[in-house]
Amino acid sequence: MNCKIFSILILPLFLVSCTIEPELPTPDEAKAAVMAKIKSANDRWATGDVTGFTEVAAQDIIWIDELGAQIPISGKVALGKYLESFTGQVPPHKHELLNLVFQIYGDIVIVNYRYQASFDGVLQDPWKVSSVYRYADGDWLSVHENWSEVKPEPQP
Repeated sequence: MNCKIFSILILPLFLVSCTIEPELPTPDEAKAAVMAKIKSANDRWATGDVTGFTEVAAQDIIWIDELGAQIPISGKVALGKYLESFTGQVPPHKHELLNLVFQIYGDIVIVNYRYQASFDGVLQDPWKVSSVYRYADGDWLSVHENWSEVKPEPQP
């Protein structure tokens, strides 16, 4: 009787505790994968293709910027519509991603960087960017993007 109680009560608990969790990428793998997504989206933006950021977005993304999204845009569909409104308005330009800082916490990667654009060799005011990526279902997707212009220091 005691063995039967053990198998009815304890065995299911043991089996539940033995679930296999998917293995997370190493920090180096996470950094490389997220960097590739950030680089791809920014490279596409610099060619005038506004869809790159939508393609790396999770369904529950939050997007904030100083152009038209001071109130956060919530969700991939809404982000796609918002970014599509820039079609034809982003002239091709050169750009650099500067001062990248990665923080990696298991299935979350936070990246802070500067986007430095130049048009015909003339540097523009840079943008400071905070991106948060989450690993799920074997892919890194952006769940939060915050873009703000770096304001020049006031001259005395």
